[in-house]
Amino acid sequence: MPATPLHFLAIAPLYFKMPTKFDITALLISSTFVDFELVYYFLVENHTGHGFWHSYFFVLTVYPIVLSVIIYLMHKKCGTTILKIYDFFRIYPNRISHSFKTIYFSCLVGGVSHLFFDMWTHEYSSYVLYPVYSHNPFWIGDWSIIIHLLVYVLSVYTLFLWIKGIQTRKKIKKQQVTTR
Repeated sequence: MPATPLHFLAIAPLYFKMPTKFDITALLISSTFVDFELVYYFLVENHTGHGFWHSYFFVLTVYPIVLSVIIYLMHKKCGTTILKIYDFFRIYPNRISHSFKTIYFSCLVGGVSHLFFDMWTHEYSSYVLYPVYSHNPFWIGDWSIIIHLLVYVLSVYTLFLWIKGIQTRKKIKKQQVTTR
């Protein structure tokens, strides 16, 4: 199973390559919050198995709608705080406020990508195709190392794009200072 932060880093190139088509906050939250289910199961039932949240049914229906509303309202009510967080992490979006459609699409992609990466690596993920199957037909056993490598490569690529964005921003600021 890819580590939870890597779920985001593996899809973040979508934002860096197409910043107007994706909302980075929505990608981050939707690609990682699915794993809060694991925390719940660990605390309440003392196991770390996947449940209903790790199903395509959930990430294609309830999950993106609820998260989209929450993130849309966050952008409207906490925009300056979100900008400060972006500045802290040296992420410079073209705009902070995206349309609900863009946020929804980003949440949909984030949730589906999380499940996509997980479905190959978890033998006991019985809800992947809930309610059609009661087991995970996608588990590839030892071959799951391929998925891990793919996630690692995409994560390194994200870090490369992030650093490149920071350097580009510095060059632009430097040019603005010298032209004044």
